[in-house]
Amino acid sequence: MRHIKWQWVAKGVAFALVFFFVFTGVTMFLWNHLAVEIFGLPALNFTQTLGLMILGRLLTGGFGPRRWGGGFGSRMRGKYMSERWQRMSPEEREKFMQRWGRHRFQEQKEADEPDPGIPS
Repeated sequence: MRHIKWQWVAKGVAFALVFFFVFTGVTMFLWNHLAVEIFGLPALNFTQTLGLMILGRLLTGGFGPRRWGGGFGSRMRGKYMSERWQRMSPEEREKFMQRWGRHRFQEQKEADEPDPGIPS
């Protein structure tokens, strides 16, 4: 049983390495054929491409665990909105849905009234 488990681990590591090198190679190919032609940037070798990918990863979120839900604040907002929705009457819910159905950045034509669930 242990032998089979180690085989799967070895296959997973091998697959990850192959994927990593192929992804780096594809990135290098695209950079050297697009960025050089379009922007006149210098061509990159494999290690430079690898460094560029690591730098990009560090600048856009690091290598830590992912927080797909937006973290603690997102859960609190969801709980707040759920409680607020439960307190609304059907008419207030309909008005809320109509108001949020519009694009957020459009000018509102009617005068804003205070939200029913937010205390003043």
